[in-house]
Amino acid sequence: MGTVVHLRQRDAINVDSNLIAGMFRRMGAVQAEMTIMTAMGSLARCMRDTETALRDEQIDEVPQYAQTARTHAEDIGLISLAAILAQLESACKGQDKAAIHALWQRAARVGDRSFVDLWELPLLQM
Repeated sequence: MGTVVHLRQRDAINVDSNLIAGMFRRMGAVQAEMTIMTAMGSLARCMRDTETALRDEQIDEVPQYAQTARTHAEDIGLISLAAILAQLESACKGQDKAAIHALWQRAARVGDRSFVDLWELPLLQM
């Protein structure tokens, strides 16, 4: 009888809380929250478009979606996610299909956890 091993992915999540705090100081709480919520919605749409393009094997469209998603992630301090999306862009430009799909899976995991970490920041009242 064989041994079953369950591998669990662990990715470091880095959210720039200083960037978020700076937004709150400059914009005020209401405007900062609206800005963050808008960016999160746009980021989620870009991630969905990326997933659709990958599923439909339209690799040439992925860098555009990943770059836009990366910009939104950077704007709201989702550092880990932005870095993975940059790697995804590079893998697409190099047509490295194995890396593309692995990086996408990682981006999806990190994106989910980054959203949760962002929502849990004490400054946010959303």
